[in-house]
Amino acid sequence: MSTTQSQSSPATLLWDHQDLIPLQKNLGDEDLVLLLTPAAVPLDQSLANASDPFEPLGKALARTHPWIRHVPYTKERGITGIHVAFIKRARVVIFVLTGFSTEEGLFQLELAEVTREVCEERPLVLVACCEVLEKGAREYGFPTIIQCPGYFAADLQALAVLLTSERPTTEATPTTGNSPPPPTWSLLKWDYDRDLSETHALWEACLPSKFHLNRSTLGSLLKRDGYAMHYMVREPNQGQAIGFCATFTTFTDSSGDRLIGSVAAIIVHKDFRGQGVGRFLHDEVVSKLNKIRGVGIIQLGSTFPRLLYGLPAPENDTEWFEKRGWNMKESTPGNGRRVLDWLLRFADHPVPDLASAGLTFRPCQLTDYQKVVEMANKESQKRYGFGCRT
Repeated sequence: MSTTQSQSSPATLLWDHQDLIPLQKNLGDEDLVLLLTPAAVPLDQSLANASDPFEPLGKALARTHPWIRHVPYTKERGITGIHVAFIKRARVVIFVLTGFSTEEGLFQLELAEVTREVCEERPLVLVACCEVLEKGAREYGFPTIIQCPGYFAADLQALAVLLTSERPTTEATPTTGNSPPPPTWSLLKWDYDRDLSETHALWEACLPSKFHLNRSTLGSLLKRDGYAMHYMVREPNQGQAIGFCATFTTFTDSSGDRLIGSVAAIIVHKDFRGQGVGRFLHDEVVSKLNKIRGVGIIQLGSTFPRLLYGLPAPENDTEWFEKRGWNMKESTPGNGRRVLDWLLRFADHPVPDLASAGLTFRPCQLTDYQKVVEMANKESQKRYGFGCRT
């Protein structure tokens, strides 16, 4: 998401990888927005007697969405249990700081990091009421950052407008012979520590809420040392993550000499679709999987981890994959037919009486591991190969 600023506004949206702005498009009528602001000396003389210089921001936001909770934080106490309780109730959290590279600013950034961890899957907007260098800001990995020069009343009003107003869009123009060539994308190897935060933001921006995962769950899903190879595409000028592809390799059976290569996920930010990012990711990772020794099958979706078992329904675009050589007839197993998993919580259901049939029903134990693996191997050998390329 490129920098956005109206001609008359001091507030600037540096980037919004979560596609979160304006806030109200992501809020229900009773969703809570938490505004966290630092205890600071008012810059406006007219507010010298006010208890909080950021009160005008809270009031301006409340005119658009009534469920605003404004809670200050202090250097002495940091993020307390009260803050945590409000964060857990909030749908969106706005964290304001008044410095970035100063000693005070670095401390506020530490508190912003703490807040981000507490937020888990909740969207977080970082608002910097100070000068910010984009390069330095990117190092912290916050997915949405807004900047303004200070926290005068006019600055805060501009912030409220930017947070709640639709941004102007530019109409696409037909490509002509004089148009610049399409951008050249570079494939970057994914790094867990460096890229997880942006990948999580991209995941939530690209997928409906029913497919959202908190960051720790997504991280554990993707971090499969020895079996996972993930890749990213970044916008060449601003450097933000615009595309991601997850791939895995898994043994087909217990023999340990045959592998399945899985293209588990391809996501592209909506602002960059139609520019060849998805096709580039797809072609590059399929080529890499084909070069791995022992890979005899390449499939859409992963058998392990099971959560990424195929195209999500009903969000799938089978035609896009058919154009790239995938058999997606949706009529036979392994060729695009929908898969449905049912998850049962044992604690919510009574234990059935199977004694008359000579059977027992109990949770699986570690001692059952080998037998379960053997059974799974036997059954999967009958069914593997779903979504395979023709």
